[in-house]
Amino acid sequence: MTFKNPIKHLVSWLTISFFVLWGPHAVGQEMFGVTLGNYNGLTGSLINPAVMTNSKNYLEINFIAGDIFAFNSAAYIPASDLTIWDLFKQDTQFPVYGEKKSSFLIYTNRNPKYAVQNTRFLGPSAMFQYGNHSFAITTGFRFFTSANNIPWEMPVFGYEGMDYGPINNVSFDDYHVDAVTQAWIDVGLSYAYNVYHFLDNQVTVGVTARKLWGYMGVYGQINNVNYIIPNDSVLNILNLNGEMGFAVPVDYSNNDFPLHNPVFKGSGVGFDVGVVYTKRRFIDDNRWKKPCGQEFKEYVYRIGLSILDIGRVKYSKNAQLHTFNDVSAYWVNYDTISYSSVNEVVQEISNVFYGDPNASYSGNSFKIGLPTAVSLQFDYNIERWKNVYFGLVWIQPVRLNRHSLRRPAQISLVPRYETKYLEFSLPIQLYEYRYPRVGFAARFAFLTIGTERIGTYLGLADLNGLDIYFSIKLNLTKGSCRKVIPVKCLNYEYGYSDKDKARFRKRR
Repeated sequence: MTFKNPIKHLVSWLTISFFVLWGPHAVGQEMFGVTLGNYNGLTGSLINPAVMTNSKNYLEINFIAGDIFAFNSAAYIPASDLTIWDLFKQDTQFPVYGEKKSSFLIYTNRNPKYAVQNTRFLGPSAMFQYGNHSFAITTGFRFFTSANNIPWEMPVFGYEGMDYGPINNVSFDDYHVDAVTQAWIDVGLSYAYNVYHFLDNQVTVGVTARKLWGYMGVYGQINNVNYIIPNDSVLNILNLNGEMGFAVPVDYSNNDFPLHNPVFKGSGVGFDVGVVYTKRRFIDDNRWKKPCGQEFKEYVYRIGLSILDIGRVKYSKNAQLHTFNDVSAYWVNYDTISYSSVNEVVQEISNVFYGDPNASYSGNSFKIGLPTAVSLQFDYNIERWKNVYFGLVWIQPVRLNRHSLRRPAQISLVPRYETKYLEFSLPIQLYEYRYPRVGFAARFAFLTIGTERIGTYLGLADLNGLDIYFSIKLNLTKGSCRKVIPVKCLNYEYGYSDKDKARFRKRR
């Protein structure tokens, strides 16, 4: 593989920001159709592990659950020109815009840009509740990308070209730019316990511990950069402080892909911790002999608090770390240089700034933090309509350093209707506290499918991303033991549903 023109755009962006811009201001989502609700104990643990003892199921077996999400608010196609359904047609014709005949448009505001891409699959997993205790084992795969505080001019240069007159010969001074991406698999163990239960009050604590294996990880950060682009063949970097690290399945000397020696380039651990307070509707301390005989305790409301994705992955296999401290360069004819390997690219950049192809190299290991966040959940059950609930979820990212992935901030109101075989929810969200979104999710027995941006599928929103999630799992509900004919010597209050109990009481 040989890199030639128009590699100049890529080289420029590597020099300026150490990463290729994935797409400004993307916002992730939390699969509220499969993480909220009383029939989602296992997947609900993704947002708070303490909810597992508050499930209507005593046993859940997840076959597969997935979340595929991408959103880009810098580049878009108007809904009037193309819809998401057109992408599935064989004869789709993309629109053409401007003199450069681009197939998309960009937003022209001068606000800093942000990006998040989130792909997550929950593999074969299971949850089991036994009285005050719940246990779960999970397997999963995640691919997460976030970029923060991207200067507005970078996507303009990428779209218009480095010879775009209005911003040539302009001095740009940018700070605190970063981008992180990593892909990993994990195996987790979860445990929840009702630590307090008196009358109609209950407090539950929960924890999930995961072992992580990193398949690839890349990060770049710019503490500050001052630069001028006179034309499409010259980069004038007046001052730069930054660093980048990468560990990917590529042979850096010849670009052979994939490189599976070893398969995983790093490892680490991650944790979720949570607590839930539940206000019960009735005072009820039932007894049971079999796990299937457990009862779900109806509640007025419950409040949960959790800290998600505490941890990091350390990359030490096929890893490189490069730093650039107070460097400057006047790089002429950068657009005429060709590269045949990753090593040639980074060595050329090092040579430009330091006069030494190896001077920027500063280590063979680095760490990338998980997308840590604090979450507060509130769920209220309307007594008059016992199957109707109103949920409220707040998520606030917490970054310990700029080597960490960033989860988007959001507030979501999630009204839902749920029964054993049917469930519908309508998430109404505010991403980053200013971007409104409306979604929809439906569960039909074992299958859940949903989106948190329904307008894209209805042709009401510009085409700037994709958002869909699903879940296929087996639920064994509480109170579902095989029925036996009640006799006087049996206490048939235990092991039956509320409907059965009411019927039996009428017969006496």
